[in-house]
Amino acid sequence: MEFKNTKKSKDKTLPYFLGIAFLFLVIKLFELRLKFSDGFTYMYMGKLLLQGLIPYKDFFFASPPLQIYLMAFGEIFVGNNLLLLKLIPIFATIGSSFFIYNLVKNKFNGSQAITAATLFLFSFLTLLTTDYSTGIHLTLFFILGMIYFIEEDKPLLAGIFGSLALSTRLYALFPLAGAGIYYIICKRKNIWKFLIGLASVFISLSIIFQILSRGAYLDQIFFFRLNLISGIGLSKSAVLSFFIKGDFILALGTFLYLLFDKEKKKLLLPILATAFSLILYVVYSDIYYLYFGLIIGFLAIFTTTFIFIFEDQKNFKMILGICLSIFILFNSFFYIIDYGSSSNINFTNDIVEFVKENSSENQTIYGSFEITPLIGILANRKLAGNIADTNPKNIMTKTFTIEDIEKRIKGVRFIIVKGNILNDGSIVGFDASTPTNYIKENCKIEKTYPIRKDFTSNAVVVYGCEKLGDNLR
Repeated sequence: MEFKNTKKSKDKTLPYFLGIAFLFLVIKLFELRLKFSDGFTYMYMGKLLLQGLIPYKDFFFASPPLQIYLMAFGEIFVGNNLLLLKLIPIFATIGSSFFIYNLVKNKFNGSQAITAATLFLFSFLTLLTTDYSTGIHLTLFFILGMIYFIEEDKPLLAGIFGSLALSTRLYALFPLAGAGIYYIICKRKNIWKFLIGLASVFISLSIIFQILSRGAYLDQIFFFRLNLISGIGLSKSAVLSFFIKGDFILALGTFLYLLFDKEKKKLLLPILATAFSLILYVVYSDIYYLYFGLIIGFLAIFTTTFIFIFEDQKNFKMILGICLSIFILFNSFFYIIDYGSSSNINFTNDIVEFVKENSSENQTIYGSFEITPLIGILANRKLAGNIADTNPKNIMTKTFTIEDIEKRIKGVRFIIVKGNILNDGSIVGFDASTPTNYIKENCKIEKTYPIRKDFTSNAVVVYGCEKLGDNLR
């Protein structure tokens, strides 16, 4: 992989970019599987939207609405082919890399643009998280679009992209704040156009859904999140350690860039967006690894800028091409061998057929948000009480109580949960959303499915419950 000088002929690197993006796409298609994920929750919510239900009013949803409406739009065309819906984060990521490519090409040159796009696409975080439809990749696509259009002096369009990011996930507010500070410092005369664009989509959607949900919208997307600021969440040090180990080159390259680069003003906007994004990791306790996706594109840009400090050295392009090739091979191999096979649902057809054969269409199911919505879609069974999101955080924050859930799932046919089967046959490790007392009184184990490789559980357990149908609609 060797690049030609592109300072005079900028467009000559586009075929290189397309080749890198195509390679990324091929690897992701090769590893495309149904995996345990909350992405199925959003897919099921898309089905509810197509049935005429309204989020926040008819079912709980703890994020702004754009993602599930995009899911619903996709489902119009692909139906129950959920693997096709899983292409959304992959293509959003390729779109993000295109913004990075053009941003860096316009600021520096084509060789740096290709390098930055490659480091982003084949970063370990990008390879790993694009297996899941979590919303971070759509959010990042809109954020990078915003950054690109700010640099292109198109403030209204930049604001619209920022508004779309905020309409996907509220944590987009942090890099958006960095963009706002940048306008105050560098482009104050355009700030009102940016703010108008920023308000265009998000505020309009917020007003509509606040009215339709009779006030529940803000409770679910904002005040629920406030309950997660302290006391709940994974170990921040463990999450940070996993991120740095996976993308040590980008973390180190960014540190060296900040330490040695003498023209940081040229990348002031990405620096501010990154700095404000880091505030999220400080103030918010419910931090997940994927949240580092907010800054991974910027780290690729910073690392590239540091690397090109040495571009006048002998054989620089040849050495860079070799290093990038090794980077791609190493991260791709590590991802495929250690994580590509993790969390796969290898028994999807079996469990779907079992549910269909042992229940009627008017009966309902309930269970783990990582698999039950998937079964509901493929088996054409409704989720009891329209409870699509059974994340245990909903119980831990007392948004719901187990008693509330038991009332809403009364008459459920199957409860499908993840757990750990011990050597003595006992089952442990259910999450907080599992109504264990209801199961003891009304259900019995009808099927278990072993999980080959997962981070938390070794089995999916299907409890058969009273065959009364769902009495609560």
